[in-house]
Amino acid sequence: MKRRDFMRQAGGATAALGAGAAATAGTATAQESGGGGGQRPDFGGYTDGAEGGEYLDARGQSEVTVEVGGGGGLAFLPTELWIDTGTTVVFDWVSDGHNVLFDDNPGSVSGHEPLEGEGFSFEVTFESGGVYTYYCDPHRSLGMLGAIAVGEEVPTVATGGGGPKELHELGVAIQAHWVGAATILGIVMSVIFTFYLVKYGESAHTGTGR
Repeated sequence: MKRRDFMRQAGGATAALGAGAAATAGTATAQESGGGGGQRPDFGGYTDGAEGGEYLDARGQSEVTVEVGGGGGLAFLPTELWIDTGTTVVFDWVSDGHNVLFDDNPGSVSGHEPLEGEGFSFEVTFESGGVYTYYCDPHRSLGMLGAIAVGEEVPTVATGGGGPKELHELGVAIQAHWVGAATILGIVMSVIFTFYLVKYGESAHTGTGR
């Protein structure tokens, strides 16, 4: 191959590969900046410190069960719930001495005031959107609290967990733009090395063999 032909082909390959590496690095950088991560309802701090602490996005389900008195006997599980309007929530007692009373109640649904024991259950169908908060009266001070977001028109907070994981998030101390730069540098060095092989027929670091 003539030197001129080699340089023309190598230059085109380098440009193409460099553009691909830059695009890859750009995509990774966009993902690193957020990329529109996931969201969950904002319950206004009502369940901060609540027992259980479980969150469930149950949108798309027509019926969901909440355990009353789970997690060692003093929790609603899941503690935080996101459902569609028209979904039925079944409150299922798994330990004794609890009730379900609502604080924030935009749809004016009925709780269940009498204390009940394991095996009891009652249902609530949430026809009105909004954020509902509730508690067990005897154990409220011990953190037996729960919250339900109904529908799409509820306040939300970003969780940042919806995009692909970056290398640095997996414990690798490296950034996307360094990956792109290293890739381009490797391409350039390969072209230079190949040029010397084509021109001299051997490595630039070896003798003439005479």
